[in-house]
Formats: sequence, C-alpha cells, structure tokens
Amino acid sequence: MESLARRASIESDSDEAVVAERLMARQRAASREHAVFLADLARLWVERDDPEVRDDREEMDLVAAIALRTTTSFAGSQLRDAHLALTDLPRTYAQLAAGVMPVEWFTRLVVAVRALTQVQRDQVDQRVATWQLASIPAESFRRHLKTLIAWFTAEQKPTCPQELRDVTFEPSPAEDGTACVRLTGPIPELVSFTRRLGQSARAVQNQQRHALAEGAAVPFDLGGQAQADGRPLSLAALRYAILTRTELETGLVEVPAERFMINVVVPAMTLMGYCDAPALLDGITPVPAPMARKLAAGDTDWYRILTDPHTGKFLPLPAEKYRPTTAQLEYLRLVDPICAMPGCTRPTSCNCEGDHIDAFHHALPRLGGRTCILNMHMLCWTHHRLKTLGLLNATRIPGTTPQPPTRITAAGTRNTEPNSPPDRDGPPEQDGPPERDGPPERDRPPERDGPPDPLDHPGGMITHWVLKKSLQVQVEANRDLLTPDLAAILQDAWDQYLLDDQIHALIKNGEYDRLARDATDITDFHHYLTTTGELPNPDPEPPF
Repeated sequence: MESLARRASIESDSDEAVVAERLMARQRAASREHAVFLADLARLWVERDDPEVRDDREEMDLVAAIALRTTTSFAGSQLRDAHLALTDLPRTYAQLAAGVMPVEWFTRLVVAVRALTQVQRDQVDQRVATWQLASIPAESFRRHLKTLIAWFTAEQKPTCPQELRDVTFEPSPAEDGTACVRLTGPIPELVSFTRRLGQSARAVQNQQRHALAEGAAVPFDLGGQAQADGRPLSLAALRYAILTRTELETGLVEVPAERFMINVVVPAMTLMGYCDAPALLDGITPVPAPMARKLAAGDTDWYRILTDPHTGKFLPLPAEKYRPTTAQLEYLRLVDPICAMPGCTRPTSCNCEGDHIDAFHHALPRLGGRTCILNMHMLCWTHHRLKTLGLLNATRIPGTTPQPPTRITAAGTRNTEPNSPPDRDGPPEQDGPPERDGPPERDRPPERDGPPDPLDHPGGMITHWVLKKSLQVQVEANRDLLTPDLAAILQDAWDQYLLDDQIHALIKNGEYDRLARDATDITDFHHYLTTTGELPNPDPEPPF
C-alpha cells in the first residue's frame, strides 16, 4: 500500500529490514485471507432467532465445528461474527479485504460492536471507515474505537459509578492459596489511588537502592530480604506490602508529588449537555458524560484544548524557554497520552519526560532545538534513554505528504480512495428514528484542499523515526477522530438557535401565527425560516 509505505519506508540493506518488509507483506496478505475466510464462513450462517430453522442452524453449526476442528458453541460464535462482519460492517470489511486493516484491528472492532444494535453498528462502520486506517498507530485506533463505543453505549449504563463503590474478596478459582481483592469505584478515584500507591513503592525502592549502595540500613526491608539479596524489593512486592501493611504510609520515606495532574478531557458539547460523547481520563479511558460534567462543575481550573473542526488536529499553544512549562507538558500529554515511540503503550501520565526532537544546544541555544510544541513530544523513560544513547532517532517534518483523495457521493457518504469500500445505493434504511443519541447522522465536512500548513503544529506534522539505522517509520501526529462529529453537533445547536431567534422575532412582530396557519405544514414553515435567513414580507399570500 502506498500510504503504508510512506508511513514505514524500509531500506533493504539489512537483515532486519528484509524481515520487516516480509512481515508487512504477510500482514496485508493475512488481512485479505481473513476476509475470504469470513466470507466462506458467513455462507453457513442460519438466523438464530427463527425457531422454524433451528434444525438447519444446528446442522450448520456442526458443519462449521467439524471444518474448524472446534466445538459447536465456538463455531456458532464464529458464524455470528462472520455474518455480522459482512452484513453490518461492509465498509471496514472492504478495508480488511483490501489488506489495509489488520486482522487484529478488525477482530477488535467486531467484538466491540456485538452489543450494539444494527443501526448503531452501521454508524460505527461509517465512522471507522473514514479513519486513515493505513497510517494511524495501533494504540490510536484502539483508544478512539473504545471512545466511540463508549459514546454509543452511554445510555446502556443505568447506574452511576459512584453507586458501585465496593471492595470484594474473591478466592482464586485455581485453589492455589491465593485470592483477589477487587476494588470497584469511579475511575478518577481509583486512578489517583493506584498512582499514589505506585509513587510510594517507587520512592521506597529508590531509598532501598541508595541504602544498599552506601552500606546503610535498608528502609522498609520486610524480613531483611533486600539486605540478604543485595538488591531492593520489586515494585510489585512493595506495592503489596505498602497496601496491606501501612495503608499507603511509608514511614520516614518522602513520597514525591505527582508530576502531572489527572486530566479529564471533556468535549465542549458534552459539557453543555448537547450530547453524551464520553470524556477521556488522561486521554485514554472513557468517562461517562454525567460524571464528566460533575467533575468539571467541581473544579476551578480548566485548560482549553482546541481542535480543528474538520480534521480533529490539535491546535497549538505558545511555547518558549529550555525547560517546558507545566502548561506545555500538560498540552503535550493531552495531544499524546501514550509514549510517542511507535508501538509503545506506556501512558504519559507518569514515568515519562518531555523530549526535544531536535536536541537543545545548551551553549548556543540560537543554533536550534527550541523548546516549543513543534519540537517536543513525550517519551517514556525507556525510549527517552534509548534516544539519548543514539539507538533511536526522530525528526519532525511538515505533513506535506498528500492524503488519498476524498469525494462526496450522491448518497452523502464520504469515501476515501484508493481501496475505498463500494458505495451504497443510498443511506442505510431505518425503521423510525435512530436508536439513541449517539454521534450525529449527517455528512462529515470535506477535508481541506492542499497540504497542511507546516506551522500548524502537531496536527500538521509528521515524526520520522529511524531504528537500527535501517528501519524507518513515519508517524502522523495524533488527532481527535471524533471532533468532526462533535463539530456537527455544535453546528446543529447553532442552527437551532438561529431558528428559535427567527421564531421569537416573528412572534414579537405578530407574524408567526399567520405564517404557521397559512403554511402547508410546519416543516415547510421551518424550512423557509432556515433557508431564507430573514423575516418574510407581510404579504397576504404565504411565501411557500
């Protein structure tokens, strides 16, 4: 795929590069083969809910089980997923068949939409198919898919998280002498709790390491194990010990304060109650809209993060000086909640550092390496160290690589070429209104013509990575894939405001009752108001 080659261009002068190129080709071939497998499997599908074909269904389940060398129950679930993929996810299935979408991504999508209705699945399929599946990182796909599904299932969660606070004891089903204590509650509370626990364990471990190096008494050395082994206790052992023995107290060991606050990113339309798009805790975990609004209402400090309504690109903030400011680091964390190194899944909420892509020149700062948003990203400690050692190299370049052309079909759906799924003859048929207040049913605004502005910061930039001097990967800056949907909701709210304003003006002038009475129906009347943008002339004949 041309776009994939742009993202991961590979030199052929090393064994690693040759192997990586073969793996990429096999991944594309595996996607196409899996699409053929699902198509064959779907031929054996028999409707589950029709009691008159029960015998046929059991027979087909048995045929599939024998062919796949598995049980009939597992074969039945495989048949269901294959049928769902071909009937309810035609656009993303076409991306799979073209080799663009990895098998793991498509399988994750199928599992995620199982609990949705057919109409909701179609809406998810439309949105995911518009993502640049050939170039976005795997972690970005997973995170945005999780957020999209949380939006659709918001009304299926009747109980608020605060009402589910609980601590339960669960013996191990293996009966191996272990057990599990399950702590259930609102995500922000438990994230804060686990972070404090982790910071406590890391502080104790550092003190133990220094004490062993200096020959001093080892603090918090349970049973003298650290002294005997000559190395500090593991973080897992320390977390367990601190939690069970001291209730997060660490004696004389000072626990450093968290470097970052816990961020909850709430879409503006969710904040105002116009939709229930979920917020994101630290850019990763969806938070239900009611909880997000409650958290926002109880906080005094808000940070505003702007995204382009057409593309979802993050818009820049001012930046200067060598050491990034707290606001800059918070912004970088919000743009990239996961370590910027491709393939890494470590969150940037802790154990990470701001990295200058073009190294800062301490002697002559004017020579380059500015401390600005354009020249920085967040790396976990491991990959920051590897980059400092020269084992990784990153370069930020303007995002001038042309994107696949975009067109608007007569049916109002947007397809991306090449490898775009076939257009439907028209919009999906529905019986009655949409199932729920999910993302809006409307066309997305077209992409802007021409290359992105090179100064448009992270959203308009590409990071070029070089690994082992031969493997090259180009990663487009992260963007919020749900922004176009939220912008559509904002436009709907504005249109409704203008309509209400027009109606109030007519009522004030005494024209509303006459026009509403003379109009063919109220739809024509509202259509007239929203298309003319001005008050009608007081004419005895209705202007429709």
